Amino acid sequence: MGKVLREETEVKQIKTDKTCPIGYKKNPSTNSIEIDEIKAPKIRELFNALAYEEPLSDEYTINILISLRKEGLAEICSIIQNPFYCGFIEINGDLYRGIHTPLIDNITWEMANEGLADILERMVEIVKEESQQW
Repeated sequence: MGKVLREETEVKQIKTDKTCPIGYKKNPSTNSIEIDEIKAPKIRELFNALAYEEPLSDEYTINILISLRKEGLAEICSIIQNPFYCGFIEINGDLYRGIHTPLIDNITWEMANEGLADILERMVEIVKEESQQW
C-alpha cells in the first residue's frame, strides 16, 4: 500500500470525535465499530466497480457516487483512498491492522485506487477537451 505496515500491532481503540467511515457504525453498547448493513453494500459495490469492471462506464460510476452521497469527488476519493475499508487504521502516517471487520480485501482496495486514478485522469482529459472547445 506504499506505507509501512505494522501488522503485529493491534490498535485497540481510537478515541476520536470523527464519525466512522461510511459503511460502518459505532455500537454504543460495546464501544466497537461494526459494519452498517444498509450502507456497506454500496461501498463494496463502488470498490468492486472501480477494481474489477472493465471498462467502467462513466455513467455507472456516477450513478454509484450519487447514490452514496452528494458531497462530491473529494468525498469519493477519501472513501476509496481510506485503508480502513481493507482493515487498516492510519495513525501519524503509519498503517496498523485494525480490529474492525474489513469491507474489502487488500487487492480490491489497491485495484480500486488504480481505477480511481484512471477515472480522475479521464476527468482531467474531459475538462481539457471542453475548455479547448470554448
